[in-house]
Amino acid sequence: MPAVRALFAGACNGSIDALFKRASAVNASNGPFDLLICVGQFFGAAGPDDGEYQGPLLEYLTGGKAAPLPTYFMGGWGGGAVSVLEAISAVPESNIHYLGRAGVKEVKGLTLAYLDGTHNAAAFREVPDNSGSARYYTEADIKLLQHSLSLQGDIDVLLTNEWPEGLAEGLPEGVAPPDSHGSPVIAELAMTARPRYHVAAGKPTFFARPPYLNADLGAGAHVTRFIGLAQVGNGAKQKWLHALALTPAAEMTPEALQVQPPGSTGNPFQAAAAKRLKRAAGDAGPGTDLGSQDWRWQEQKKARQIMAAPSLGRPDIIKDKHKTIFVRNVPFAATEEALVEFFAQAGRVVDVVRRTNGEGRLNTWCHIQFDTKEGMEKACQLNGSELMGRQLGIDAAATGPRAGTGKPVEGCWFCLSNANADIDLVVSVGEESYVAVDKGAITDEHVLVVSVEHFPSSQSLSIDCYAEIRRYWGALDRCAAAGGRQLVGFERYMALRKSGGNHCHINALAVSAEAAARARQVFEDRAKAAGFSLTHVPAAAGEAARAALRDVVGDGEYFQAFLPDGSSLVHPIAFGERHPLNYGREVLAELAGVPDRAEWKACAVPVEEERRRSEAFKALFKPHDIMGVQE
Repeated sequence: MPAVRALFAGACNGSIDALFKRASAVNASNGPFDLLICVGQFFGAAGPDDGEYQGPLLEYLTGGKAAPLPTYFMGGWGGGAVSVLEAISAVPESNIHYLGRAGVKEVKGLTLAYLDGTHNAAAFREVPDNSGSARYYTEADIKLLQHSLSLQGDIDVLLTNEWPEGLAEGLPEGVAPPDSHGSPVIAELAMTARPRYHVAAGKPTFFARPPYLNADLGAGAHVTRFIGLAQVGNGAKQKWLHALALTPAAEMTPEALQVQPPGSTGNPFQAAAAKRLKRAAGDAGPGTDLGSQDWRWQEQKKARQIMAAPSLGRPDIIKDKHKTIFVRNVPFAATEEALVEFFAQAGRVVDVVRRTNGEGRLNTWCHIQFDTKEGMEKACQLNGSELMGRQLGIDAAATGPRAGTGKPVEGCWFCLSNANADIDLVVSVGEESYVAVDKGAITDEHVLVVSVEHFPSSQSLSIDCYAEIRRYWGALDRCAAAGGRQLVGFERYMALRKSGGNHCHINALAVSAEAAARARQVFEDRAKAAGFSLTHVPAAAGEAARAALRDVVGDGEYFQAFLPDGSSLVHPIAFGERHPLNYGREVLAELAGVPDRAEWKACAVPVEEERRRSEAFKALFKPHDIMGVQE
């Protein structure tokens, strides 16, 4: 049969229109091509996997559009992915097909092996569920794929969302990208599959490795060509669409299949594995005390500076401090796998968060979450235990000043009993909360709704206090409506350690109807630009609204944007995440038409002007004030 002409694309991340526009253009100018294969995350990051899908694929699911050529994708996670994966198989006219979690398929004559998801040490140990999301692969997925491979002949293409570890082994310095590290699991899979081509996503760069020779299993050896593709439409202009003309291996003669191009190298994964075994044997050291972990660590340190990769946490796990430990003095060499293995003696680990500091060095502390509170409590009993020769300090993450007491905190701007509290800014005081003009007001109608007692977030308030704050919000909304405007705002809860921690306060700003109509889009666009996503939470009344928020963020830190229709946009802030502190103000300033007033310090005015603003808003708000009118 003639060669199969295939296009391969990197991580789409929801950019469906850009993907198909480029693929269609290439197909028209250089085609025809037989199919398009996509690796990497296919869906956008915004929203949970099982949330409502609102992206461009809707037109394909309803029959309004069809892909320009047969499209096969993996990367089955991201906002609304589950609903699309369930629906797409019933719409063959869309010309879009999901490959699946793991397996081997023949497509257009090519034998494709594929593994969806990415590696996470905690998720790897779990039993696959029926959620429909393929965010992480499990050990069971690997075993299934290995079994499928054992029943197949030669594999034309292996498809993964990660690069394999050891890819640069055997290459001259400077040939591979600086960040060519990958997954050991994918490296082992590549050795097992022995594909003719291995196409992968997971890095911001394009990389075509020189061919490497696979082991001869008795019928001759052939080479594998690795191709790493960048993200669709990336700003760095790295290549993300690659064309190949492939004669299926089943149609090739043994001589043609075993041709070794000039510049081919040995198998990098076998070489890397041999080095690891050699290091492991050398670490023991003849005549040494094998029980001395400290000696082993020092020898490893002298041999090479080991540093594990950061662990960014699982977005599919709701953060719960009551099931989480804070671990200090973690060795630099302790990988996510090593931490999961060590703490498995206490219970099932579901998440690990360990980030880097401002200099790019791995933190010596981390957060580890268990599936139960009992697991967390057992882990705390390991305080003082050694890992790689370092004594660990282990505490429950929910203890300490973050819990909040409600008592006034010295130095807090929002505690009205403090001498440095800006009383002149207050425009209304209720029984549990108050309203004050923002000290760095974006406009004259930028106010804060603040709890009287010092609690860190709206989630920690009493039922009465929370209810009163919602009443104040309703009054501010009516005040805005009286002037032909609509109310937007946000709450940011981050457990700050200074001045006794965060004091619950909610920003509120009246904006024009035109600005209100695009509020959600602005919040989402700026979040995407900052590298995080938002989950849409429908409007709810009373305590139901607080319960809906808890379903998304658990007991963790969060950002919540309040939209004019009563719904909200929520982002759970992971342990150690560098959330942009000025994000909320930047959005409000843009909606107000004064983007230059996003930085609050630049909005500072003399005390006399603060008093004028306060008195002006007090007069504006008086007809709606819950303390002065009968609701």
